Amino acid sequence: MPQDPANPRRAHDSGLEGLRGVAAFFVALSHVYWANLLTGTIIIPPLVKSFEAGHAGVLIFFMLSGYVISWTNEGGYSAAAASGYVRRRWIRLAPIYYVAFLITLLAIRVSGVLEPPRVLVGTFFCLQNFNGYFTAAIDPPMVNGPLWSLNFEVLYYGLFLLLWRARPRLVWVFAPALLAGILGWTAPSVMPLFISSYCCGWLFWAGGWWLARQPQVPDSSKYRAPLLSWTLLIVSCHHIAGVTRAMNLLGLYSKDAGMVTFGDIALIPAILLVLSGLTRREIPGRKWVEATAWLVCAVPVAGMIATGRLLGNPDWIAGAGALVAAVLLLPVRSGRWLKPFAWFGGISYAFYVIHFPLLYILGAWHLDGAPVTVFLWRLAAWIALCLGGSWLLERRLQPWVKLKLAASRRQA
Repeated sequence: MPQDPANPRRAHDSGLEGLRGVAAFFVALSHVYWANLLTGTIIIPPLVKSFEAGHAGVLIFFMLSGYVISWTNEGGYSAAAASGYVRRRWIRLAPIYYVAFLITLLAIRVSGVLEPPRVLVGTFFCLQNFNGYFTAAIDPPMVNGPLWSLNFEVLYYGLFLLLWRARPRLVWVFAPALLAGILGWTAPSVMPLFISSYCCGWLFWAGGWWLARQPQVPDSSKYRAPLLSWTLLIVSCHHIAGVTRAMNLLGLYSKDAGMVTFGDIALIPAILLVLSGLTRREIPGRKWVEATAWLVCAVPVAGMIATGRLLGNPDWIAGAGALVAAVLLLPVRSGRWLKPFAWFGGISYAFYVIHFPLLYILGAWHLDGAPVTVFLWRLAAWIALCLGGSWLLERRLQPWVKLKLAASRRQA
């Protein structure tokens, strides 16, 4: 998700941009596979569909966002600083968001999808949420479902102002959110799902905020983390869902626990490890965090193997494969593999908000020919439009808006 441009030189980090690009790649694979908008009559094998980690990608964005916002706003709170922060957030998000809204309207028209007025009005004001608000349902548009996470981000940006000003004890930052997540899973009649889901997502966002407050490794030149191995752990955990498996084993099933659930906290250790490795931040109890990241994947996989169930689910096969690869690649202590993703990471916010409606638009593009040929043409056009459009939005539109607003402020 978007980074804070308060100090562009400081906020830019090729490693962070690379991780942001990996997260966007996870999301892109997920939506191409599962939306089935470009494939036509082609049936993608279930095991191939499992080579994605879209939901984990969104949670990586959350933690990255919390980290960067905390990192770039370390100065003391003041009314002027808060005003500047809100202005920068608006400039960063709004211009690209409203272009995406127009593309969403075009996708609705082209695809013929019917959307009630409340959906469009709610999306215009960034109120879209799949879980609704008590009895008020304001879903994101079907043609741009990923916008649900922008609603979460905007809330977290507001909550950061409270963290910045009040500087509460960590127990008040995390414990209420954890409790709400547990209640949303076990007692949804007591804890509304939209609140529980916000709170579970907050655990990721606030985790990034907390990490930015930790000291860096003293001799960072000698620090080499197994970033590729830990990233594969994220993929494995995405598919294995160790906390969900544990809750089910205890008989605590949940049919609907929100867009971000208590079960998702299994991903926190692995994402935290990757982000701390990139930023060379120390984590208190790092060995326990790393052990947890491995155990939430390895223990369920061992149980599946012991009971002979592993091969019965493509997601479990993919998760186990990612776990094995993570073990084999532990000796790799370089982050160079992230560099090819850095450019993509730099335009990932725009990509995130426009890629899904473009799937609908190109899915409606009628082409004659063999199904594979049609799919390849649509895919090539989608990639070109997504990357080209995202570059224009990130590298041309957003800086232009920023300059225009800065000029108007000087004149005022």
